[in-house]
This record gives sequence, C-alpha cells and structure tokens, in this order.
Amino acid sequence: MKSALITGITGQDGSYLAELLLSKGYKVYGLVRMSSVNNRERIAHLLGNNNFHILYGDLTDEASLYEAVKKSNPDEIYNLAAQSHVGLSTNFSEYTTNVNALGFLRLMNVIHSLEIQNKVKVYEALTSDIFGNVEEDYMNEETKIQPINPYACAKAYAFWLAKSYRQRGVFIVNGIAFAHESKRRPPIFVTRKITKAAVRIKLGKQDKLSLGNLSVRRDWGHAKDYVEAMYKAMQHNKPDDYVLATGKTTSLREFCIKAFKEAGIDLIFKGEGNEEKAYDVKTNKLVIDIDPRFSRPLEKLNPIGDYSKAKNILGWEPKYTIDDIIKEMIEQDLIEEK
Repeated sequence: MKSALITGITGQDGSYLAELLLSKGYKVYGLVRMSSVNNRERIAHLLGNNNFHILYGDLTDEASLYEAVKKSNPDEIYNLAAQSHVGLSTNFSEYTTNVNALGFLRLMNVIHSLEIQNKVKVYEALTSDIFGNVEEDYMNEETKIQPINPYACAKAYAFWLAKSYRQRGVFIVNGIAFAHESKRRPPIFVTRKITKAAVRIKLGKQDKLSLGNLSVRRDWGHAKDYVEAMYKAMQHNKPDDYVLATGKTTSLREFCIKAFKEAGIDLIFKGEGNEEKAYDVKTNKLVIDIDPRFSRPLEKLNPIGDYSKAKNILGWEPKYTIDDIIKEMIEQDLIEEK
C-alpha cells in the first residue's frame, strides 16, 4: 500500500486530493497545524477512514516537519500548504515568504536529513501568479517568470528551488495552477464571495456586494480536476513542470451574471469604471457596486493557461465548466444560508 503525506490537508485542494488518493488505495497522512480553532470541516467525513491519519506540524517549524515525514514514511509528498491569499500577501509579506518559500525549503531539508530523497516523490503546488504581467496571450511552462507581489515571489522561489533539487535527482513535480474553485472555497476568495452574496441577497440577508475591477478575466477551473492532474503527474515516470488550466476565461462581470442568475436574480449593469453598478432587473434594486480597494494594482486583466503539455504527456483535461462550478457553489451556499 502506497502512503502519501499532504500538507494543507484542511484546504480545498488537500481535502479533494485526500479523497482521490484514498479511492486509489493509499494510506493518507494529513498535516494539520496546531490551532485553538477547529478548521477541519472539509475533512470531517474522512476522519473515520482507517487509512486516513492526522499528523500535527507546520511549514514554519522544521522539527515538526521532521517528525511528520518520519512517522508517515511517505512514498509521495504533496506540498499544498500555503498562505494563498494574494491580496493579503502585501500586508503579511514576511509570513507569506516564511510559509510559501522557506516552508518548502524546510521540507526539502527534512527529506535529505531522513535520507529519503531517492525514494520519495514530491509535488510542489505553485501558481500562475509567478508569470506576472507577461505580454503573451497564453501562458505555458516556457513563459517568463516575473512575479509582481509577495505571494508570487515566494512561489517563484519554490519553483526554482524545486528545479534545483530535481537536477540533483529528486523526483519533484512543479504544478503551476491557474485559479481553481469549488464549493469548499472559503468566502475570503472573490468567487465564493460572489456566490454567497448572490444567495444572501436573494434571501434578504444582505443588501449589496462590493467588488473591484469587473473587467478582470480569470481562467477558472475546478479543484477536483486539478488534484486529478497532481496525481497523474506524480505517477508519470519523469518529474516535470506542468501548467494546469482550462484555456478559457470568464470576466468577473460575467461570473456575477451567471452566479446571480443561478441564485434567481437577473442583473443589468450601468455605468463605467468605478461608477459601474449592477441592478436587479426585476426590482431595480442596487446589488453590486465598485470599491477600488478591491482592485489589485498591476494585475494582468486576462491570464489564460495553456495546458497542452499536461494533456499530451499525462492525458489530462479539465472536465468541469465554469457553469458547473458556479452551480455547485450556489447550491452549497443555499444549504449553508437557509
């Protein structure tokens, strides 16, 4: 029986990956930080599985990582833990770097200390933000890396560190994922913020929603598709870098239209720029306005991922559409808000 250690097990990706690996017959160990708050709702349904085990540890504490890796003795390590909010990374730049960059370094130090570098396979979860504002329409594994925020800089460090260890013989996969969502996405992220607001406005629990630049487009996929790609990349006979994306983009404005319609509200937009507003067609009530504080400076308006390498080598393609994702999120928000 193969064993896997997943950091970031309580997150969206970690929980879906744990489900997938358990279905493949793995023994799964999930790394959980010590906390006074119980944040295990995404993995609560797994706790009774005899092949699922919780270990305590933190990417900012090398000793705890050492004990977790030693106890789990993994065939595969999926490093999914991160400070993953781009906007917050500016205010928490040191913490973001400590977790996202140095955390991976600590993990690699542990692997070498335990002398398992020739046995274990490692997946490092990266982000398309490492590409910054490149001029190309489509981004792939050869796109120039030029990060523009602390979150992306920390992930770029991890990208190059992984490649350096790979040159020394360690099996390390760099997964460069574009935005991916699901019903397990927390409301601090804009997609779930929108779907939850749509439901709350429909139910009369919220007056309106404030957002940033509505013209920003994103290549949004589903987390379930992306953890499938992670697994496939780790089973391949050669470690490599892979862009994970859908190749299609949706604007924030279009996302709002789809989400509110799924919740039972048709929108009409009026005005431009910071004066743009959305109204309920039926009641003419203001439901969306613009708050410039939510706009990211310097961000690329239309990042599109080219996943052809993952398709050609791994046989991977995304299955979920943006409409599937929104429907799932709205259904979950209806459950939570009623």
